[in-house]
Amino acid sequence: MKKNILLGAHVSISKGFDKAIEEGEKIGCTAIQIFTKSNRSWFAKKISDEEIENFKESLKNSQIKSVVAHASYLINLGSSKKEIEKKSIKSLETELERCEKLGIPILVLHPGAHLNQGEEKCIKQIAKNLDSILKKYSKTKIALETTAGQGTNVGYKFEQIKKIRSLCKQKNKIGACIDTCHIFSAGYNISTPESYKKTIKNFIKIIGLRNLKAIHLNDSKTDFGSRKDRHANIGKGKIPKKTFELIMNDKHFSKIPKILETPIKSEYPKEIKLLRKMVK
Repeated sequence: MKKNILLGAHVSISKGFDKAIEEGEKIGCTAIQIFTKSNRSWFAKKISDEEIENFKESLKNSQIKSVVAHASYLINLGSSKKEIEKKSIKSLETELERCEKLGIPILVLHPGAHLNQGEEKCIKQIAKNLDSILKKYSKTKIALETTAGQGTNVGYKFEQIKKIRSLCKQKNKIGACIDTCHIFSAGYNISTPESYKKTIKNFIKIIGLRNLKAIHLNDSKTDFGSRKDRHANIGKGKIPKKTFELIMNDKHFSKIPKILETPIKSEYPKEIKLLRKMVK
């Protein structure tokens, strides 16, 4: 069973897409997450046929069974600033195109922030833009990431993710990504077996298990309900280690890629070993 666990970390593409596969293998991953371009830029040069071929060949010959991409943090489909909204739409289209060329099935996206125009208006705008974008793409699905609710970010309630999906005609192309730090900070108690079970039951009831595409395994530097997005390494934050043990043994998540995004990347090999040891 341990061999079949989809577990890993976010790895760099700075040396090439194929080198990200090698890096993932080195640290013991069976699943990885990557950016398909610099996270600090809106756009990027086209991926060459050679890069695509090398990536696919490396993946085929590796122990990596799942690759998830993460969209740029610059993207805000719910922005009240029209220039940012326009750039976000174009940038997300570029990211989906890159994912489809690389054969990556899931692109994780932060839903957006309303910048004081109000959550409801923001949610409707996000849904409208996603619908328009996803009409053009069929292979890669968007996984809306749960947020901590910091600032004016939406997506800190399961109901908000559900609302975005329900407003989209392309809802079959939209799923969700749970981030443990974010939901804990947003006020979903996962600190005890009882509260963890209640939260997961709540997620399944509201969003649906079949719509869960990825899990980000992050501890939290800040307290429960802080509404702050501050990742900590596993066992170094406010979320009990027991919670991560519950996730690793939860049969609901046996086929879901679990990705570390913890701040001290040199700790990844140790954290992956720790999480694997938790599996009973």
